[in-house]
Amino acid sequence: MRGATRRTIRRTTQRATRAAARAWASRTPAERAAITDVSIAAAVLLPSLIALPAGGTHLLGLRFATLLLAGVLLVARRRVPWLALLAASLATLLDYSSRLTMMAASYAVAVYQRRFRSAVLLLPVLLGILYSLDVPPDDRLDLDGLVAFTADVLLPALTGLAVRQQRSYGRAVRRGNRIVDGLIEGTADLAVERERARLARDLHDGIGHQLSIATLYAGVLEQRAAGDERLTAPARTVQDACAGAAQQLSGMLGVLRGQGGTAERTDPRGSITELVHSLRAAGVDVHFPKARGPAVLLPHETALTVFRITQEALTNALKHAPGARVDVTLEQECAPPEADGTGSPRTTLTLRVVNGPARHPGWGAPSSGLGLRGMRERARACGATLATGPLPEGGFAVRLDVPVPDRSTDGLSGLPRDRSADAQDPNQPRDQSADAPAPNQEEKR
Repeated sequence: MRGATRRTIRRTTQRATRAAARAWASRTPAERAAITDVSIAAAVLLPSLIALPAGGTHLLGLRFATLLLAGVLLVARRRVPWLALLAASLATLLDYSSRLTMMAASYAVAVYQRRFRSAVLLLPVLLGILYSLDVPPDDRLDLDGLVAFTADVLLPALTGLAVRQQRSYGRAVRRGNRIVDGLIEGTADLAVERERARLARDLHDGIGHQLSIATLYAGVLEQRAAGDERLTAPARTVQDACAGAAQQLSGMLGVLRGQGGTAERTDPRGSITELVHSLRAAGVDVHFPKARGPAVLLPHETALTVFRITQEALTNALKHAPGARVDVTLEQECAPPEADGTGSPRTTLTLRVVNGPARHPGWGAPSSGLGLRGMRERARACGATLATGPLPEGGFAVRLDVPVPDRSTDGLSGLPRDRSADAQDPNQPRDQSADAPAPNQEEKR
């Protein structure tokens, strides 16, 4: 029976301790400091108040008021420690049973005084000398009282100085750690910048040279095939493609060299239109209807992501469904305020690239398996949602939902995608934006 009672008491104590620890951890540092100061002041003041009547009724009101003032100043000991020491010294001078307040105030002066001077401690020592001047009939000086009073002042002060030095050392160590961490990060950033500069040089010297050669040969072919439209049109298309690739390479080199990209907003429909026209000139059956409504302005990086995903989706259609019709749509949708629960309307730019079944299956190109993975990474980086998958009647579909930010913001809000439209339209692709592979071979695109 006693063992059960002990276990119950132990469990109750443990639960109370855990609850108190959680409550203490949930408070802010300012709240913890205030609770600590009030607790110390109460723990020091309460014994002194209990022992106060033992000193007699002589100046009882003054002693009580001085002791209460010392307790109040102990609560503010972090801000005015020397005032707390003065009040506690006066209270101890009037009643030696109040020396606990003086000890706490002496410790606070040594720890919290911004510019600590040992001369501050001379005040209570001088008051101690006055206290010890008891002139009995034999005219002797009470040295025991002076020694005790001085010890009550100096011992807490020495303890406070040790704590002050330890805290100063800890701050110096933390400051040194921050400096070392900054040096390490700076060294790592410098190494990254050097590697990016090396990559920029390699891209400029390698790919840039090859693009220049391709542009030169396309120009020579166009000149030699003058009058033959069957050769001049493809040569001109190759020249335009090389020029566009050179421009994109220049932008990539600027990013690698730390020059950053442009902060302007652009409409991705213009670059997608040029891409569609170049594919049509090459004989691809691709359809992209004219845009209706005002232009959709996106941050430059987001607009580039939309274009890259469109480019990759069209490349996949050419590789895995040769000869199939490809439909590209880019629509702006505005959801009502109730749809996203934020109380404000949400605008989304939806890109769809849908291709039918392959007309010439034997012409398909091998897959590297990195196409859809790269598209997902690009979509995730700009806060968009990507859904890919096969269609019931054959073919493949890619859908990208890009939140359109307000004019006052430069980034994307990353709002969740409303999938109610997918549930109503069976021609929309299933959501396979996770990294799990699709249950078909076309997911290897």
